[in-house]
Order: sequence, then C-alpha cells, then structure tokens
Amino acid sequence: IPDTLDSMSGQTVGRNAAWLMAATMLNKLIAFATFILVARLAGVHITGTYFFGVAVTSVFVILTDLGMTPVVIRAVSASREDGSRLLGAALGAKLFLIPIAIAASLGYGIWRGAAPETFATIAVACAVMSADAIHLVMYGALRGRQNLRFEAIGMCVGQVFTAMAAITIALVHPTAVGLAAALLIGSVWNVAWATMKLRGARVAIRPPRLADLTRLAREALPFGIAGIAVKVYSYADSLLIEKFHGLGAVGLYAVAYKMTYALQFLPLTFTAALYPAFAKQWAEHDREKLRATFLGSMRFLAAVGFPLSAGLSALAPRIIPLAYGTHYAGAISAFEILPWALLPIFIDFPIGAFLNATHRAHQKTTAMVATMALNVAVNAMLVPSLGPVGAAWAGVVSFWTLLFIGWFFVAPDVGGWKILVSLLARAMFCATFSWIAWRIVGNHMPFMFAALFGAAIAMILAYAMRLVTREDLRRVVGKMRSALPDENVHADT
Repeated sequence: IPDTLDSMSGQTVGRNAAWLMAATMLNKLIAFATFILVARLAGVHITGTYFFGVAVTSVFVILTDLGMTPVVIRAVSASREDGSRLLGAALGAKLFLIPIAIAASLGYGIWRGAAPETFATIAVACAVMSADAIHLVMYGALRGRQNLRFEAIGMCVGQVFTAMAAITIALVHPTAVGLAAALLIGSVWNVAWATMKLRGARVAIRPPRLADLTRLAREALPFGIAGIAVKVYSYADSLLIEKFHGLGAVGLYAVAYKMTYALQFLPLTFTAALYPAFAKQWAEHDREKLRATFLGSMRFLAAVGFPLSAGLSALAPRIIPLAYGTHYAGAISAFEILPWALLPIFIDFPIGAFLNATHRAHQKTTAMVATMALNVAVNAMLVPSLGPVGAAWAGVVSFWTLLFIGWFFVAPDVGGWKILVSLLARAMFCATFSWIAWRIVGNHMPFMFAALFGAAIAMILAYAMRLVTREDLRRVVGKMRSALPDENVHADT
C-alpha cells in the first residue's frame, strides 16, 4: 500500500481528501441502501421506468457542462486573475446549454414514443439535471478555494433529503415520477447551499470578456470530450435495453448495475488522495518514487478488486433475492457477469491519476473515447438478443479494454507489460479460487458464513500471491495507531 499520506503537499490536501472520502462513502452508502429499499417497494416496472428516465438525462447532462467545471477549479485554485470571470462565463454558458440538454432529453423521449409516465419522469429528471448543472460549477469554485468541507456537507444533507423523500414516496404511493421528484429535492438543496457558501467564501462572479469565453472553450475541450465518452458508455446500455426489451428489463439491469458500480467509490476516494502524491513526485522529478507509488497503488487496488469481482459474481444467486426479493431473480444472470468489470476498473484508476498528474490527460481522453466506441458497438451487437446479459458482457469487455489502452500509455514509464501481466495473472488466480470457495464450497453454508469463508480464503490468497505484503500490513497497523486520539491534546485543537 503506497504511503500516499506521507507524500501530500501540506495538511490542506490531506484534510480535503479526508472530507471528500468520508462524504463520498456516506453518500454512496445512503444512496445504495435507499435504492435497495425503493426497488423492493416499487417493483421491477416502476424501477425500470425511473432508471430509464434518469439514464436519458444522464447521457445529455454533459451538454450542460462540457468540461467547464475543471477549468474553473483550476483557475480559482491558482488564484488566476481571470478566475472569477471564468466562473461567470461558465454560469452564463450553462444558461444557454441547459435548454439544449433539456430539448435533447425530451426529444429522445418523443422519438422513443415514451408512455406518459415515462415522459413525465424524463421531464422531472430534466429539472434535476438543470439544478445539478448549476451547483456542480459552484462547488467547483469552492474546491478551487481548497475547501471541500462545504461540498461534503451539502452533498450529504442533500442525499439524506432525497433518501427520506424517496422512501416516503415508495411507501405511500410509488411512482417513477415521484422518485425522480425526490432527486429534485436534493438537487435544489445543493443549489441553495452552494450559493450561500459561495457568498460566504467571498468568491466573486464577474462578467466575462470575449477572451474569457474563448479561453474557457479551449481549456474545457479535452474535459468535455472525456465527459461525453463516460456518459455514453455508462448509459448507452440502458437505452438499448429499453429499446429492444422494454422497461421491465431496464429495471432488472438497474439492480445488477447499481450493485456493481456503486463500489466504484472505493478506488475513486483512494485516487483522490493518490493524485496529489503523483503530482508532487512528478514535479520534484522523483521518477523512482513515482513509479513505486504507482505500482504499489495498483497492487493494492488489485487486492481489493479481485475479491469483490469474485464474491459478487459467485454469490449473485443469493445476493439478489436477499437484497431485492425474488421478483428480481431475472437480474441474477447479468449480476453474475458484471462484477468482473470491477477488477479492471479498480486497477485503471491509478493509471488515470498517473496520466493526469504527468500532464497527459489527452491520452486518458483517447482511451475513454476508444472505450466508448467499443462499448456502444458491443452493446449494439449483444443487447438485441441477450438483453441485460449482453449489456453486462459489453461492460466487462469495455473496462478490460480501457485498462489495456491505459497501460499502453504508462508502460514505458513504469517498467513495461510484464508488470501488468504478472499482476493480472496473480489477481485472476486469486479470483478464480475465491470464486470456487464462495460458489461451490460456500453453497453448503448459510449466507453469512459463506461470505466470511470466501473472504478469509481471498485474504490468504492475496497474501500468498503477494498482492498484500507484510510491509503493507505493518503500515496499516501503524496508520491505525497514529489515528488514535492523544489524550494530552485539547479537544479544540
């Protein structure tokens, strides 16, 4: 495990990373638990209608930002003179772009001949998309001021509001429109909170000049292209499933999708702490330490990713009925496949951070665009005949491809292809035997004992295959001890 916290450039970065990680984990936990409960109460069709409506706007939401928020963050954090004008330019541009995104979303619903409830769900999701577009850039400006605390609090409170509203609606009168309206409550709260904190932080919003608009468009272009790629390959599968198999199939796929991709927050929060370490080591020309930190992070995330892939896949026939009920049994086939995308997703996160930290974001964008094209092609081939199972296979193929393309770009800097082959061979060996432990041996045990038995086998294999080393364990224990409160420290320090 790379000792990234020791590589941070100051206490501010570490504090911000801690806020981000804590808030993201809490957000994902609340959202995931809420989705399970709502899906059980609402049923397959309503869940499918809701997920489809949100998926439509999730594809077109990128049109409301087009990569402007990262530019604003960078300008404000660098205390550039044009930072406040770029923020004004971004907000002004969004007032023009949001109606375009709404028209595209509603137009897609009309083109698909959506039923009244489905179209109304898309319409409410458009309001959610509009509010999210505004608070996204506002929180970006607050990030630029090196304070993630306000964003973390705002997002968590908004998630609680959404969860309370969604559960109430699901209990009283579940409808897809009502569930989308629950999202709107959280989004409107975030706009109000971000506006208030932006004023408190004295972040000025000034009218832009023509040169500011040109600069914003030029700097946002690579981020915008990457964002489009992510949105397309994240939601094209759901749109195709609805087209060929209907909203019920979307509801089944939504269950497998949520159960799998909700776990992305683990490498995402880890990378939030990892990126500053990469950037610092690159700026200091410490290539050997950069390489060691990078390879250590990949090994660590492989050790986390393989048991999740194997465990979720092996226990899928037991997890789905337990979490969602027997009426979601049709999701089991897709859920047995989709978790195998987690291992490449986890390993790829450090690659993206490495490329961004070494000023090669364009290479990451290239990999994402290529993955988007492949994902759409494979979905188009498999979804018409296989439905959610075909979409699951498309996801697995796409994310493994993304990993290999990313490694192609970083291989010359970190030691070549033998390292990746060795890492993947050890991880897949561990995953295979862990899957057998969970699926075949654990099948004769109660669910909880089976889960713990497989986890123990995975830990032993990870240590035996040196995905986890004695030094890693020693460092973790050291971190835990250092985190214990000092009884001599005053409470207000």
